[in-house]
Amino acid sequence: MVTTSVLQEEAAYTKDKYFDSSDKFFDSPVWFGLLVLGCAIPYWFSQYAIAFGFCAVALAVALIFTRNTMPAFSAFMMCTLAVIEQYKITTEEIFGYAWVLIPVAPAFIFHIIRYMPLREKYRPSKTFLPQVAVTVMLMMGGAGSISAAMYFRLAPLYYVLFLGPVLLGMMTLMQSDIPKKGEYISKYLAKTMMAAALLLLLMWLACCLKEGFGIHLPYRQWKNNAGNFMLLAAPLTVWYGIKKKWGVVFVGFATFQALSVAMSGSRGSTLMMAVVFPLSLIVYLINVKGWRRLVDMLPFIIAAVAMLAYFLPNGAENLLKYIEDFDINDSSGRDNLYAEGLKNFFEYPIFGTGLGYRNDVVYPLNDMAIFWYHSTPIQIIASMGIFGAMAYIYQFVVRMRIGLKNSAFHICTLLGFLGFEGYSCVNTGDFTPLPFAFFAVYVFLILEKCNDDAEFMKSERKENILKGMER
Repeated sequence: MVTTSVLQEEAAYTKDKYFDSSDKFFDSPVWFGLLVLGCAIPYWFSQYAIAFGFCAVALAVALIFTRNTMPAFSAFMMCTLAVIEQYKITTEEIFGYAWVLIPVAPAFIFHIIRYMPLREKYRPSKTFLPQVAVTVMLMMGGAGSISAAMYFRLAPLYYVLFLGPVLLGMMTLMQSDIPKKGEYISKYLAKTMMAAALLLLLMWLACCLKEGFGIHLPYRQWKNNAGNFMLLAAPLTVWYGIKKKWGVVFVGFATFQALSVAMSGSRGSTLMMAVVFPLSLIVYLINVKGWRRLVDMLPFIIAAVAMLAYFLPNGAENLLKYIEDFDINDSSGRDNLYAEGLKNFFEYPIFGTGLGYRNDVVYPLNDMAIFWYHSTPIQIIASMGIFGAMAYIYQFVVRMRIGLKNSAFHICTLLGFLGFEGYSCVNTGDFTPLPFAFFAVYVFLILEKCNDDAEFMKSERKENILKGMER
């Protein structure tokens, strides 16, 4: 016998203009399982192009069969993980991946045309004008300080376009095709990031099976990118557990995510996870009741006991060895990069030196790299000067006004985002167009849609940490 709730769910998919019958598949464990396995299995055999192609086809299928862009978003996030090993990719190799446009470009055009009659009159989101300001300053960066040849190099041109005009265009389209259903889009975001976290854990497992297990995971340059993903995923995983009867499973999964960051040797993401993860657990404890408060915390307690058991027998010696292995005293050369950034800012305080700036003595560039200062604040002031700083501050303030709501979902999402931003102070995060700059734009569109869903916000206020924030 079909229950009333199931019938209501069926009706939601068939009558809502955002959904098609295919959305039931795109919201199922089968869809997310295919995305994860479609990347994990080729990764084992170092066949990254196969994984990338699989995700590209999945992205195209999602664009064709539903107006709802969240399935396409999940496939896109997996696309970026499929090639995570190829961080030293050359210009020639990048153009070698141009075949991905064969399925994606027609699907994208079809999506725009097919669902156009269903779209309402466009109203800019609250994040639109801040993104316009950032776009203008990205294009103005370096005015009067670098040559046209430096400005129009392929690498900086890619970053300027994809952090600015292209991202602005994608944002405009995505806003129109994100469903106005807070419950659905909040859970879908959490599922997408949990799938990404699961894939990364499987990748780490593959590395360990090939190279051996230890207190630290085998070295991978992409550990920093993995740290970014886990910072964004762990709080959402914890939040998703609030919604489920057996939240202990999700708390345990989030604990594995946090431990993988600590074991990877990524210093900045580990420090931020040490802040973000406990705060997420506090949100969880406030929102679950009765016996669940103890039972659902068991994975975290077990992990804490395991770490104490490792350190206590020879506490000081083991702790010092862990810190040494953690590579916290490495010669990363960031001090030289920071000094160069400050020098460039003081020499060109108005528009900076632009993303086209290069100084191979201080930092030799790969084919498709810009001069990374490895710090978002310094990257902004060095590349775009004081006006660039004003644009990014404006964007950040607007985002905080959208995200600071009396809602467990908003709080956990913001915890992940602020953890990512904190890590970006010593890393490249915000200036990585795909996926992180795109993710930031997309996630605040989701939060804004949730704010407009009064029923969702009312239900979330029963699960909150900011008591009394709203009356």
